[in-house]
Amino acid sequence: MKTIWICIPVFNRVDFTIQCLASLNHQNYKNFKIVICDHGSSDGTSERIKNEYPEIVLLSGDSSLWWTGAINVCVRYVFEHADIDDGLLTLNNDTELPSDYLQQLVNCSHQYPNSIITSVIHDIKTGELVDIGYRQNWLLATAKPVNFEKHPVVNDNDVIEITHASGRGSLFPVNIFKQIGLYDEKHLSHYAADYDFTFKAARAGYKIYVSKNCRVFSYVDATGMTTVLSQFSVKSFLDYFTGTRSPANLKTRFWYGWNNCPPLILPVYGIVDFMRITGSYFKHFLQKN
Repeated sequence: MKTIWICIPVFNRVDFTIQCLASLNHQNYKNFKIVICDHGSSDGTSERIKNEYPEIVLLSGDSSLWWTGAINVCVRYVFEHADIDDGLLTLNNDTELPSDYLQQLVNCSHQYPNSIITSVIHDIKTGELVDIGYRQNWLLATAKPVNFEKHPVVNDNDVIEITHASGRGSLFPVNIFKQIGLYDEKHLSHYAADYDFTFKAARAGYKIYVSKNCRVFSYVDATGMTTVLSQFSVKSFLDYFTGTRSPANLKTRFWYGWNNCPPLILPVYGIVDFMRITGSYFKHFLQKN
């Protein structure tokens, strides 16, 4: 792998972005370029990036892009400038990285060439490991979490093969995007586009691996679901099922299933998934009380 192109969509939360960039600036592995799409920030994000990190490729868009449109803007730029054996890393701006992060990604990509390498997620406030990865069970409409004690690949206790990966620290061979296209911004504007894309890549023959050594530290309490579930009300109930920032958005979940679920299982998946996310809404507030 020659160069890692790091693609980061940003929308406000400028302090998160600057802290993320500072952690990239301290990486041991230096052969990388950062491409940011600021899609409508009103808090001076672009100005601070220009002043503090003038070497970064800064692209712009409006707020209608959401995450998926913004990451596609970055990917298109990489298409035009990257070599075929470069890597493309998707990253969220509310993350920070240890200094060996990029080197660990490169090491793992050499061990598992022509694959997608993704990261484990730690809570930045506590350091606790909160998310390793998942294997999808379509019949039960759930993604089952994996762990390194039960699910490692043969002869490597630090790596697990999974079925899909998020955008919070996933390294792709650039050629994947040239082969299968971009993220689905038409149907999956904000949530699930990252999972959807990696399912598509898996169907094209690419393996997906999560490495214990590739650690991303994330502000896990700053997610869209945390905001939606902040209080019990009719508005929060409607936002839970219809809001663009909600992972439970029914339109998003329909297209995610339509794109990826085996057709024979799709009706069962749709019913079970709806029952599960409805139950999760009420369970959240019952547990709080």
